[in-house]
Amino acid sequence: MFRRMRQCAALGCVATAAAIGTLSGGVAGASAPGGVPISTPPTAPQPAPTLSVPSASYSMLTATGALVGFGGALTGTVSTPTSPVVGIAATADGHGAWEAEANGTVVALGDAVYHGSGAGSSMAGPVVGIAADLVTGGYWLVASNGAVSGFDAPFVGSTATIALNQPIVGMAATPDGGGYWLVAGDGGIFAFGDARFFGSTGAMRLNQPIVGMAATPGGAGYWLVAGDGGIFAYGDAPFFGSDAGSGQRVVAVAVEDGGYRNPLRAVADLHAQRIDQGVDYSGAGPVYALGDGVVTNTTNTGWPGGAFISYRLTDGPAAGRYVYVAENVVPKVTVGQVVTTQTVLGILIDAAPDMETGWANPPGLGDAAAGAAGQWSASTDAMSLPTAYGENFSQLMAALGAPAGIASGTAVGTLPAQWPTW
Repeated sequence: MFRRMRQCAALGCVATAAAIGTLSGGVAGASAPGGVPISTPPTAPQPAPTLSVPSASYSMLTATGALVGFGGALTGTVSTPTSPVVGIAATADGHGAWEAEANGTVVALGDAVYHGSGAGSSMAGPVVGIAADLVTGGYWLVASNGAVSGFDAPFVGSTATIALNQPIVGMAATPDGGGYWLVAGDGGIFAFGDARFFGSTGAMRLNQPIVGMAATPGGAGYWLVAGDGGIFAYGDAPFFGSDAGSGQRVVAVAVEDGGYRNPLRAVADLHAQRIDQGVDYSGAGPVYALGDGVVTNTTNTGWPGGAFISYRLTDGPAAGRYVYVAENVVPKVTVGQVVTTQTVLGILIDAAPDMETGWANPPGLGDAAAGAAGQWSASTDAMSLPTAYGENFSQLMAALGAPAGIASGTAVGTLPAQWPTW
């Protein structure tokens, strides 16, 4: 999946940890009116709300236009690029992307919608990067002189009239679409709109020039990528791993903002109830999938109301595990359907008994994992005792921004080794 990702033009890179060992000496920085001088010391980033749980899905873009997906991310190709492929930007739902070429051509893949291109335009210099506006669904292109062209995306500044020490080589956008960063070959950072400065390599001597950048999901950090694969992380930019050494000349990578989202974000009058096999919730409205997955079941007469929607997660920390939504939910999906965080699984009816959601026992045909593990019985149900699986799922829901369930006593049972925690 590509959900809420940012692009990073690079040679042989995926977002990785800072490679300080590749540096020595220093180079002069550059500055731009309307931007932030790269010599300015980085300010401490403000913590971003924890409303998503990250996974390691990403798609890598090769110089030939091949888009190679990992962890459920989009795979596609541009069969015959008209000029060198220089960047990639992802759609909001993670199932599409735009590829940018040096001559300004933009190619839409998956569910990405074409909004125009810079081919044949008056942009000075070759196009070197692309960034998506996740609010409007449009995108920006940036040329080597820092000229920025928006396609259904707002213009908030550029370096087109500034004498740069080195050309611009890439860009990244803030998650709300209100700003973006441009990066030069020496690592100089120019921040526009609501983009914040977190640091740069402008005062360092690099073994290889910077070739691109990517922003973190919350916009509180970014990675700078050097041509030798050296990665320089600033703000809250985390380590994701690398595909360096694969032998492919990679020119861009899209990093997702988080594998999972709050599935109850649109439920009206939402209230958490007890933790049992899962977590009970009252309210009314659409219930979404919390991550990418495949539906394995929708009904089971053993549950009140007959609904037992289950799906197997296909990426993220809980990939391969099953989630269920049961009781007073009207299914809106079918068995075998591929779902994302934008998919409505069912409609919650505000009536007793409350909806229950939690970890399902494989293959998700009607049993909760807690019940299958012997953590739940008629007696524990009567006492409203929580289970270990239920508490773990409650913690996940809280991490995603939903209210945590109510625990009445000590949890029954334990989780299997290496079960994800939140």
